[in-house]
Amino acid sequence: MPTRKLGFSALTASVYTRLTTDALTLAYSFFNHTPRDTAMPYHVIGKSMGRESLMFKTRDTEAEENIIQIDSWVDESSGKGEKACTDMMNNIVQAMTNAALVITGYDNSYLVFLDFSNILPDDTESGKIIQHGILRFRVEMAPPGS
Repeated sequence: MPTRKLGFSALTASVYTRLTTDALTLAYSFFNHTPRDTAMPYHVIGKSMGRESLMFKTRDTEAEENIIQIDSWVDESSGKGEKACTDMMNNIVQAMTNAALVITGYDNSYLVFLDFSNILPDDTESGKIIQHGILRFRVEMAPPGS
């Protein structure tokens, strides 16, 4: 049996490719690490978590369940409320769930679920109204031949 590796890097790369090429999210800025002084709005792909898949567990399948978080940061000082953040998050959900992800080194993902969503006000920047959107996706995936 080949050496087992965590699927985080492959999943993050796949999500980045999907979100930067999908028509709904093509105009958005996505990062794994946000450069200092990046203009809003932008989205950060990261905070991966993983475990053995319980949904696709068989004696000959090594499927894994990975959760990947996408954080959206939107300056709402214009007075539009949460609408801009909500619209962007809705487009990200559609881009992520409309078709199977192609993940290098893995069979196509079995399923992509929206696991969690939330929008929180962030008051860490003086004089700005920042909306922090959080999306978590659960991805069931398995290496080839498992």
